[in-house]
Amino acid sequence: MLTRYIRFVTEHKWLTLAMLGFVTLLAVFSISRGVIASSMGQMFLGEHPGYPTYLERIRQFVSDEVIVVAFEHPQPLSPGNLEKLRTAEATIERLEEVQRVDSLLDAQRITFKNGELHVETYAETAQKRPDLQDALLKELAEDPLAEGLVISRDGKHAAMIVELVPDSNRPAERGPEIAEFVSETLGNAGFERENLHLVGLVASVSEVMVQTNKNIYEIFPIVCLVLLATVFLLFRALWPVAITFIVSFVSVVWTFGFAILLDRQVSILTAMVPAVMLIVATSDVIHLCSAYLLELGRGRSKTEAITRSGSEVGAACLLTSLTTFIGFLSLSFVPTPIFRTLGLVLGFGVGMALFLAVTLTPLLLTLLPKPKGWRKGGYKVQDLLGRVLKSACWLALEHPRATVGFFVVVIVFSIVGSLRVEIETDLSKRMSEDSRLRQDERYFTKHFAGENFLDVFLESAEPKGLLDTDAFRRIVEFQDRIEALPEVDRVFSLVDLVERIDTKINPETPPREADEWSRPLLSQYLLLFEMAGGEDLDRLIDPEKKTMRLAARLSGSAFRASYATGEKIRAIGRENLGPALEAEPNGIVYLMGNWLDEIVIGQRNGLTFALFVIAVMMAIGLRSIQVGLWSMIPNIVPLLVLGGVLGFFWDKVDSDTMSVGMIAIGIGVDDTIHFLMRFRLESLKGIGRMEALKRTFDFSGRAIVITSVILGLGFAPFATSGYYSIWMLGVLLPMTLFAALLADLLFVPALAQLGWLRFGSGSDARLGNDCENT
Repeated sequence: MLTRYIRFVTEHKWLTLAMLGFVTLLAVFSISRGVIASSMGQMFLGEHPGYPTYLERIRQFVSDEVIVVAFEHPQPLSPGNLEKLRTAEATIERLEEVQRVDSLLDAQRITFKNGELHVETYAETAQKRPDLQDALLKELAEDPLAEGLVISRDGKHAAMIVELVPDSNRPAERGPEIAEFVSETLGNAGFERENLHLVGLVASVSEVMVQTNKNIYEIFPIVCLVLLATVFLLFRALWPVAITFIVSFVSVVWTFGFAILLDRQVSILTAMVPAVMLIVATSDVIHLCSAYLLELGRGRSKTEAITRSGSEVGAACLLTSLTTFIGFLSLSFVPTPIFRTLGLVLGFGVGMALFLAVTLTPLLLTLLPKPKGWRKGGYKVQDLLGRVLKSACWLALEHPRATVGFFVVVIVFSIVGSLRVEIETDLSKRMSEDSRLRQDERYFTKHFAGENFLDVFLESAEPKGLLDTDAFRRIVEFQDRIEALPEVDRVFSLVDLVERIDTKINPETPPREADEWSRPLLSQYLLLFEMAGGEDLDRLIDPEKKTMRLAARLSGSAFRASYATGEKIRAIGRENLGPALEAEPNGIVYLMGNWLDEIVIGQRNGLTFALFVIAVMMAIGLRSIQVGLWSMIPNIVPLLVLGGVLGFFWDKVDSDTMSVGMIAIGIGVDDTIHFLMRFRLESLKGIGRMEALKRTFDFSGRAIVITSVILGLGFAPFATSGYYSIWMLGVLLPMTLFAALLADLLFVPALAQLGWLRFGSGSDARLGNDCENT
């Protein structure tokens, strides 16, 4: 069937080109409709059952989508500094995405004079009494409601907190624009841009997206150049470069057009599709071009070489495309819409790359002059490649038991290392150490504290139940226990406010014990605070006094660690609060830590699904259940090697690393298929096993090495990225593909030589030095 299709394409080349051109124009039109936009929900939480509750909480109390800007100033309460802050704050608050801005201008100072409680900002007092600046600054730095938030512990550094309006549909790409607007506004107000340090979740996501887009748009052209240059060096001719470029470019356009057709909003993951598809499409073209040259080298005519290479290698490419499709489709098991879309788009792209390879490649070959075969006009690169194949052939066929033994040791070592892998995710640590984000975080941690807050909501079934004497005693003790946790730096809540008021009203008496708080006293203090002009009480407790918010400032920002801390707090709540109160940890980092387990489970399920389906497809494609199952052992080796390296040499592994294995299993199995498909064809000719393996090395070995080199070099430019999730594609994926290449050139033929991978019933007799002509 494939032979008839190739003949039809080559005989109706102009009609085929016209149809392909028309579809390409439609894809270009689809791409023109795309916009770069990803919602926070799609990027991180997807289908988390707690996400709707999180959105409800941040709308009711306070959003944790904030940008924190810290800066150094010798006199933060000086009139000049306060005026600059006032100008900047007024401008920032006019932005529609900003809900409120907190700074030194908003820190409330509580005093008690002449039997009355007074509440005014430290800034107002400083303007009235400039002579008290130093005393006010010291008092501010010791204020439990301000210390570490808007002022540093030593009083020499200040911060502005920009809180965004809760909006689950706001494009994440809007974050960098808002962060830049905040920095620009502060700069225009008189603050030095170099002295501004941005932290917080929005700043982290913004920097991630800036770096991701920058890396993709800068690296993609480099990938193109590297691939084309590599093809030229390996073939030493321009015609393979031209065919590779045309087929790969059209594949990218069709795939990206399909992605935009599914969803106009291009996410940071979808933006990686062009580079991945470019590399995948190149692999198919290389196998076809290599087979075409080999057929020419055997004396076949141009037309016959095009037909035979397309039909024989095309059949193997069909199976490799199906397995690659399954590998990419396994990404859809991750319980996040953005990964499901990515898996579907990449799966579609693999199919289109194959279709275009077996359609455009033969068509373009008919339009080009007949080239020389591999055996004519050899040169250093090909000579080196020949020596590598000869050595691999000799080692695998002459010493199969030693080769298999070596891989058994590698497998055992890798399994032990894989069991040591500990998965964790920290957005900021995905950036390089010298990135601006990491520098800003170090500055903030040094002078303030961690910027990661875990919200804990206390619920009472009865109105004003939180002000009950026993309930409040339990809350005070609960907060004390939370602050005693080593991973918690500080806790802010209504408890701090009433204790502050009590200290001002009764300065001579010791701090009130937990069981000395009564409902009348608490109600009186809250009323006095509001009557004195106090603000933001609704950010600590709801009007019915049924829900209270505690903000626990954590020393770290890792997702899983934050979730673990939240669960510790929940357990403490069960012990301390009794049946009348319930503690509910919340916050986007906490939820992501909880959902991280589901994401990892989804990745493992996807990987298991891919391995199972690929094994079935291998058995069907190779027409042997035994060979299909045995062939999966070499295909698992690269995944185990990846796990072993991570387990032995890495402290913690980011969750995104799992996607390397999911991509690698789809791509890495391709060469195994090409080797075994050719081995099957040769074995069925009735020749000996050694001769069949030698011919397989001769026909497929060169293309296997070339495609592996191209894949490795194609992904290598990503190693220059300062963002981990891009960097790993340039380091970990090529390493995994290299392990797959070794398994295909050594482990697979060694297993075949020992009879574990067998087709037909040909003689096993040796035929002299069978690897000599490889």
